[in-house]
Amino acid sequence: LFGATIVGYLFIRLQSPLAPPPGHLVLPGGLWVSPLLLLFTGWAIHMADRRARRRAGGSLRWWLGLSLGSGLAFVAVQVPCLAELLRVHRVALAQQGGAIYGLTFALVVLHAFHVLGGMAPLLALTFGAWGRGTAVVSRRRMRGCALYWHFLEVVWIALFGVFQLTA
Repeated sequence: LFGATIVGYLFIRLQSPLAPPPGHLVLPGGLWVSPLLLLFTGWAIHMADRRARRRAGGSLRWWLGLSLGSGLAFVAVQVPCLAELLRVHRVALAQQGGAIYGLTFALVVLHAFHVLGGMAPLLALTFGAWGRGTAVVSRRRMRGCALYWHFLEVVWIALFGVFQLTA
């Protein structure tokens, strides 16, 4: 899904006569912070996964809490960026009829939906570890959650990289 959308974005961005010329696609500054937050979230959940395998209860709680907090920070940074992309898209449509900002917005929203989908199991694992104890944290669920967040990292770095290369 993400590979196909990136290819579609590249095709439209590089081939459309209505797309802004190279150097004129301006992205919100907060998007520069979000890769760091997502990488930090991935590192924290990796550490939580390692603690779950070792049955290190106290530090597992701490790493899960850190993962959840940085994941929420990522979402908090993305929301104003999405609002800015949508605002710029509306202005660009009114001025030139190009929809590249709308396409960029759609790709960021697609990733955001996947992030929100990843927040649910992370919330469940974190609150389960803090509320009922770390013994209830399934190593398989923890590993699956960690792998999913690593997938989100890779996708976001790819998307962000494509945005920067084609800006």
